[in-house]
Amino acid sequence: MDAASPNLFISFLPMLLLSLLMAVPANMLARQKGRNVVLWTILALIPLVNFACMWYFVGASNLVLENKIDELMLELKRSKQ
Repeated sequence: MDAASPNLFISFLPMLLLSLLMAVPANMLARQKGRNVVLWTILALIPLVNFACMWYFVGASNLVLENKIDELMLELKRSKQ
């Protein structure tokens, strides 16, 4: 049983490294898009879940830009009145 333990860890090492590499862009995207940074970083650390989450997150709307557009539209509405 002891001989199998290091092999098991070594077999999961690439998946763990990929998860760590996915966490960095997820963190950066969450900051840029105004999303929950901790949640998206944790989701990016979970193997196999991170691939689905990243596909969703890349296509998700940017809340920071949406808020800016809403403010501009309110200002335009006020200036017309």
